[in-house]
Amino acid sequence: MKIAFLCTSLAPGRDGVGDYVRQLAAACAEHGHVCLLVALHDRHLAPSAALLQRTNEVRLAASLSWSRRAAMLTDLLRDFEPHWVSWQIVAYGFHPKGILPPGSFALIDSTRPWENHVTLHELWLGLAQRDRLRMKVVGALQRRRLLAFLRHLRPACVHTTNPAYQLALAHHGWPSELLPLFGNMPVLPVKPYLARAELTDLFGQSFPQKPGWIGVIFGTIHPQWRPEPTLDFLRAVSEHSGQSIALLALGRSGAHGAKLLSELSGARSGISGISLFVAGPQTPERISHVLQAADFGLATHPWALIEKSGTTATLLEHGLPVLVPRDDWQLRHGTITRAHDPLLRRMADLSPESFARWLAERRDPTSLLPVIAAKFLAHLGGPVPRGALVA
Repeated sequence: MKIAFLCTSLAPGRDGVGDYVRQLAAACAEHGHVCLLVALHDRHLAPSAALLQRTNEVRLAASLSWSRRAAMLTDLLRDFEPHWVSWQIVAYGFHPKGILPPGSFALIDSTRPWENHVTLHELWLGLAQRDRLRMKVVGALQRRRLLAFLRHLRPACVHTTNPAYQLALAHHGWPSELLPLFGNMPVLPVKPYLARAELTDLFGQSFPQKPGWIGVIFGTIHPQWRPEPTLDFLRAVSEHSGQSIALLALGRSGAHGAKLLSELSGARSGISGISLFVAGPQTPERISHVLQAADFGLATHPWALIEKSGTTATLLEHGLPVLVPRDDWQLRHGTITRAHDPLLRRMADLSPESFARWLAERRDPTSLLPVIAAKFLAHLGGPVPRGALVA
């Protein structure tokens, strides 16, 4: 099967959906399928470059007119002759306010001769019950343009990443299938004693040498996460179990996260009883090894949207139980019900007494990418190797 993947940017390491597309396409290629990757609105090309073309990959500059991009896309698809065109959509990739530009609709006509698929990685603002009026107004504009785009595209298959988005789409007449996220870091096996040595290399003698539990906050820290209730809970866990707890912030925490971590490090009274270490960005190999040395992960996404977090998927792929402190986001339309991964646990559902038993449920690290790619292909009706859909 031949699949043309369309997204906004393919700048390596600078666009989450672009990186996702690269990995998904590579996994499809391993199943014997042929893939073409096209970036439709790449803002990371040099100003003088209208496009960048490599084997099976084309990046069209955001500076090009929509009509020019539509003509170029038409030529690319005619040459490639795909069975499916897979749109990987985040409206913010096209416009800073997340409102699809009218010009982007010109691209749809280029894909008319072929079957269209779409994965909606983001929807619109104002989905939550407590969202402010301004968010609901902007969200209404985003929703109107996105739904018009879908009506014009008429996709034969629609995916999204989480039950909240699935319910919101169904409320507006668009049934969709769930396609879970895979992790955004590779799983690279390492012997336990070597993984622990990575932590010593990072922090030297300041890192706790006595046995204790290590929790990892990986990636962006969301501004809505209030650390105090989490720290109170972990202190209670430590007192009940007699185990020390160290928190390790790993990866790019974002501007808010960096400020918060600095404040917590400087305010010993606010984090007393819990050790905090900030590692920052590291190589993929070191990140994988450190995650395998840790005991649990700490997610700052809300419980209702936890499946849309690539960093949480990374923690789960590395076998870590993941604590989810936030439950402050409730969908306006419908009640979310689903079978969570048993390693995901809402903090409100855990007690200090049950924490150790939960940590004991950790499993061996394994990448979810092959299984998710097989599910993607199965939904498109393509051949999938026997056993590929079994996790």
